[in-house]
Amino acid sequence: MTQFEPYAELLARMARPPKVAQTPSRVVYRENKLRVLHYKPVGPVRQATPVLIVNSLINKYYILDLTPGKSFVEYLTGRGFPVYMIDWGTPAASDADITLTHHINHYLPNIVNAVTEHAKSEKVSLLGYCMGGTMTLMHAAVHPKKIANLVLLATPVDFENEAMLNLWANRQYFDVDKMVDTFGNPPEALLQTTFMMMKPTKNMTKYLDLFQNAGNREFVDTFLAFDYWVNDVVSMPGETFRQFITWCYHENRLARGTLKIGRRLATLEKIACPVLNVIANHDDVVPRQSSECLMDRISSTDKELLAVNGGHHGISIGPGAVAKVWPHIAEWLAARS
Repeated sequence: MTQFEPYAELLARMARPPKVAQTPSRVVYRENKLRVLHYKPVGPVRQATPVLIVNSLINKYYILDLTPGKSFVEYLTGRGFPVYMIDWGTPAASDADITLTHHINHYLPNIVNAVTEHAKSEKVSLLGYCMGGTMTLMHAAVHPKKIANLVLLATPVDFENEAMLNLWANRQYFDVDKMVDTFGNPPEALLQTTFMMMKPTKNMTKYLDLFQNAGNREFVDTFLAFDYWVNDVVSMPGETFRQFITWCYHENRLARGTLKIGRRLATLEKIACPVLNVIANHDDVVPRQSSECLMDRISSTDKELLAVNGGHHGISIGPGAVAKVWPHIAEWLAARS
C-alpha cells in the first residue's frame, strides 16, 4: 500500500453512505409514523425486564445502534437483555398538530403496553436519551404503573442555565409561536444548523482530524457513521415543538413543579422507581447542573448519579461509553431485573 492509498480509500468511502443500525431487529408495533423495534437476542435471554430505549424526536433513532462495536443495543442484547427501541419516524405536514401531551399520554403508554405484551413482562425499564430522557421523566411522573426502572442519558431537567441552546431559545430572542404558525413543523435545516453552530470551527477542523487518521480504520468507521447520523436530521410535529420550547426553555415547568400533562400534574417528586442518571462532565448541549438537580427532586430511595468525562455524544458511543457507561448500566439494570 502506498502512502496515498488510505486517502483514496477514505475519499471513496465518503462518497457513499456508511452502514449503520446493523443489529438485527423486527418491528413489533406501529402507530402513525412511529415504529418499535425488537432486537434479536444474541444468545439466551437472561434478564426478565425488557429495556425500552426512548430517543429524542429530532435525530434518528440509531445513535445507540451506530455500528458494530459502537452499538449500545448490540452490547445489551449480548448481555441477555430483551431490547426495544422507538423510531419516531419522520413527521409529515399533516402531523403538525400532534402535541407533546399526545406523545406522553398516548404514544408512550401504547408503546409500553405493546412492549410488555410482546416481552410477556408486567413492567419495563425505560432508557431515555437527551430529549427522550425528558419525555421519559414526564411519562414516569404521570404513568408510573408499568415502569420498573429509569435510566437517563444526558437528560435536561432544569432549563435555567447558561448553555448556548438555552440562550438561543430564550423567549426574548426566539418567537416559537411565530415559527410554528409560519412553518408548521420546524424546518430540518434550522434544527441542524442550530446544533452545528454550537461548535462552528469544529465542523471544519473535524475533517482535518479525519484525514490525519485516514489509516485508522476504527476512527474512520466511527467518524463516518457518526457524521452521517448528525446530518440525518428529522423535524418534529410543530405543536410538540411549541410545547417543548414553551414548557421547558421558556417556563422551566418540569424543574419548577408546574408542568401539567393533560389534567395531571407531572412533578418529579412522583417518581419513586429506581433511577440511574448518567451525565457528562463536559456536555455543551445539556450542562451537568441541568441533569444533576434531578437527584434531589425525585422520591426514589434507590437512585444513583454516574458522572463521566466526555461530551454529549461521548457518553453514548465514545471510548468512555464502551469502557464504563455501558457496563455500568447493564450491571445496574441486571441487579434490578
